[in-house]
Amino acid sequence: MRHNTMKKLIFTLGALILVLFSCDSSGSGNFECITATSDLRSAADAYSQDPSTENCNEYKTALQVYINNGCAGMDQSAYAELDALPCN
Repeated sequence: MRHNTMKKLIFTLGALILVLFSCDSSGSGNFECITATSDLRSAADAYSQDPSTENCNEYKTALQVYINNGCAGMDQSAYAELDALPCN
């Protein structure tokens, strides 16, 4: 359980760093990535504290929004994380 928590924490921190350095600062894309990253971090924290089906689905949704907003860029770990989530 602790390994998964650390993995998610490292992923969300990496994603946040990636967003801060790669999003275009002109236009709404930057704001959307910042919002999506914040939501993703919150959902990942909730899921790591309580891996319920509801929290898993919220994390999966936040991760999908993050990807759909283009915040993942070329980082394939977001896609792998989405595919690996065991939500029902």
